[in-house]
Amino acid sequence: MVSTQSDAMTRAQALMRQKDEIEAEIKKSQDELQSQKVGMTDRLVDNSGFPRADIDLVVVTTARSNIIKLKNDHKDIMVQIEEALHAVHAEALAEKQREQERKRQEAASSSSSSSAAATDLSATQNKDDERGLAPFARVNAVAPDSPAQDAGLLQHDRIVSFGIVNINTDDVLPSLSAHVQSRENKPIVVKVLRGESTDPLSLILVPKQGWGGRGLLGCHIIPI
Repeated sequence: MVSTQSDAMTRAQALMRQKDEIEAEIKKSQDELQSQKVGMTDRLVDNSGFPRADIDLVVVTTARSNIIKLKNDHKDIMVQIEEALHAVHAEALAEKQREQERKRQEAASSSSSSSAAATDLSATQNKDDERGLAPFARVNAVAPDSPAQDAGLLQHDRIVSFGIVNINTDDVLPSLSAHVQSRENKPIVVKVLRGESTDPLSLILVPKQGWGGRGLLGCHIIPI
């Protein structure tokens, strides 16, 4: 049987390609600024108020404008990626539930009462899996312009899950580090509790090198 990719997965992959293209364009504009030895906030006039003669003003102003626009585009597409990944997750969960239902119906042909009990137990376990996780770590610091900041992580966020890693994972922080290394340039769904809220907030974090600082994340995570 030939498996076909879902529309949600196709959309998520297309959005990830767009994100990569935007990041490449941002890097290109940042390189143009670097070639002029200026940043986003350096003055473009000299002490006398005249345009600086040591830089190409057209290159600098165009690069700055592009970076501002592209960073806004990047934020927008990260929101779309999060929605698309939720849709992929929902489809996978629905497919799993359909398969479980099919198996339960087959079992019901020989024992309907046993099937009903299994259904109740499965529903209870699923709810416990969703609600029973406590945070295992806290974000102690977030570096500017880092993957963590781009994802929306904030200082004091409490991490409930980091991809496949949660409080039930053995050697949780070393496992988190290993998971991050294995997901370089790939999205990770991070669920956090923020402030007094008891409802986890889902964020999309893409570990990567070359963002201007140390590590793949640009944040400091400590155990709770």
